[in-house]
Amino acid sequence: MQEGEVSQAFSFEGDQGYVIRINRSIEGFQKDAYAYKYFHSDRIPIPEVTQLGHIDEQHAFCITECVSGLTLQDVNHEVIKQLLQPTADVWFALQEYNLSQTSGYGNFDANGRGQYTTWQEYLLSILNTTSPYRDHIDQTSLIYIIAVFTSLIPFCPEERHLIHGDFGSNNILTDGRRITTVLDWDCAKYGDSLFDVATAYFWSTWLDCMAAQAAYYEANLTHLPNYRERLLCYQLHIGLSEVYDNILHHDWHMAQWTIKRCVEIINNSLPHRNV
Repeated sequence: MQEGEVSQAFSFEGDQGYVIRINRSIEGFQKDAYAYKYFHSDRIPIPEVTQLGHIDEQHAFCITECVSGLTLQDVNHEVIKQLLQPTADVWFALQEYNLSQTSGYGNFDANGRGQYTTWQEYLLSILNTTSPYRDHIDQTSLIYIIAVFTSLIPFCPEERHLIHGDFGSNNILTDGRRITTVLDWDCAKYGDSLFDVATAYFWSTWLDCMAAQAAYYEANLTHLPNYRERLLCYQLHIGLSEVYDNILHHDWHMAQWTIKRCVEIINNSLPHRNV
């Protein structure tokens, strides 16, 4: 099957259709199982995890029911327009989910426990990422991005909602009329629900489906308190995470593209600070 960024995926037939994914880490698969058990509903469709475990010391597996459909990034523009409201409805459902039985902020573990005591602590934790290869990229722009990012932290509320963490493109399947499932909960976290909105804005120059969603949010959500500041902060957090991940994998081209994208976002949001 079409593979994700970190897993190989294969389909097979048993008493019904299944998908098996293979990864070097089991933690993301454990979060998929947790998400199905606690978050799955008619409003948040999630495929059932039927089995997970280790193949050997270096490979984990996860078997889920196979749900038919295309990803949002694989459908044409006309279908994307028809799916804007159904996609937003899933986002609203995530925002409205009752998290009273969970704890913490930021990325949660296989037991639903967030790793941080506050949302702002989670946001700032991205700055603790270190790499011996950071000198391969534009340090001046990186320092500038970090400065703008940290200046926006005070605008971010200590709200605690369910966040998918990679929402809106290849992790959402559709039959062309409705959203049939939401996949891959590896990046899921607790915090400000605008984080998922920021994902659409950040990748809007890359994917048509993200551009369409960003336009929808722009038309419907700008009345929210400190919308611009929160949106910019979360886009830069997403960008910094991408920069560090690409440095780790020695993808200098993508790391540099992401830095340029972050600067572009800042210049478009704060034109008086153009660099």
